Amino acid sequence: MTVSVSISVNGNYKLPVTYKQGDREHSQVISGRGHSGPNVVHIPFYHGSDVMTLELGPEVQDNGEAETV
Repeated sequence: MTVSVSISVNGNYKLPVTYKQGDREHSQVISGRGHSGPNVVHIPFYHGSDVMTLELGPEVQDNGEAETV
């Protein structure tokens, strides 16, 4: 079984996202800048004994500068 979490960012805002499950860990910044509608990202988590952790935010204004998490 897979659970999918949808994260949506709209307009000139960006949101840092970090998730971890077992030895799988990923960080990214999701931005709505330059999209005609919301930028939607789907993050899959898998059924199993590993705890699923998702960290969001804080959402900040996106002025077009490069961002690292």
